[in-house]
Amino acid sequence: MVRTITIPTAAVSDAMAAHTIGFARLEVRDHIEDAIGAGSGTLVSIGKVHGILTAAHVLTNLPDQGEVGIIEYRGQTLHFRKRTIEMANAAKIVLRGDAYGPDGPDLAFLRLAADTIGWFKALGSFYNLLKHRSDASGSPPSPAFTDAVVGMIDERTKDLPAERPRERRKGFEALFSNGTVSNERIVDGYDLFDFAPTDYPDFTLPGDYGGTSGGAVWRIYLKVDGEKPDIAGVRLWGMPYYQMKKEGGGHVLTCHGTGGIYGALVEPIVAKWPEEAVDE
Repeated sequence: MVRTITIPTAAVSDAMAAHTIGFARLEVRDHIEDAIGAGSGTLVSIGKVHGILTAAHVLTNLPDQGEVGIIEYRGQTLHFRKRTIEMANAAKIVLRGDAYGPDGPDLAFLRLAADTIGWFKALGSFYNLLKHRSDASGSPPSPAFTDAVVGMIDERTKDLPAERPRERRKGFEALFSNGTVSNERIVDGYDLFDFAPTDYPDFTLPGDYGGTSGGAVWRIYLKVDGEKPDIAGVRLWGMPYYQMKKEGGGHVLTCHGTGGIYGALVEPIVAKWPEEAVDE
């Protein structure tokens, strides 16, 4: 027997929003600074090392020095604050194939400078990869679950009314959409899977998923043994980095799986900062 349960999207997406950020390149257009969406990321920690999990092609397209904008999706009162990081003070770890494509690898980590970690913690929270690295192989908190993708959607970026002369305001939108994991496979030692967002008649999916690269696929475990369904736990399950159109419409997102996130990426981080990247 198949049982359908309903949980308000806000109750689930708020938990993901605490870890989600977007990147923005800062440019000058018509003598006014502009912010251009440049991919998504997830706040993560490995011991005392705090940073952003993202796609390699997202990180390599950001400058090595100069300011990069940070887009936040949690809360309503912070929308028009300008948040930036200085890339010269950050450190990059990149795992990337010779060519950009569905076979990857396309994983990266941006270590944040110590003086920025405090305000990042005020914006959201860092997902502890060392604490949760056994989640994929351990006992799940519930047998019932759903998977959802979170990431910025470039086509929904819009200019907003300015309140002062020589000011430009931009609105950035992130997608939270449940969907189906399929075609799990190993390519050159990396575990990959496809994710297809669910198309609902009362919700319009994006025509293009540009901007979602570097975001996250979350596995949301559901507590369904009572009359009122609830969330039993959430786990970082993947990272989207490539999109393909499906026959008949819609898209499939190619994602790195838990082996790449908790293994292949964590290993060089621990090797680079061995005294800090230890479980606390």
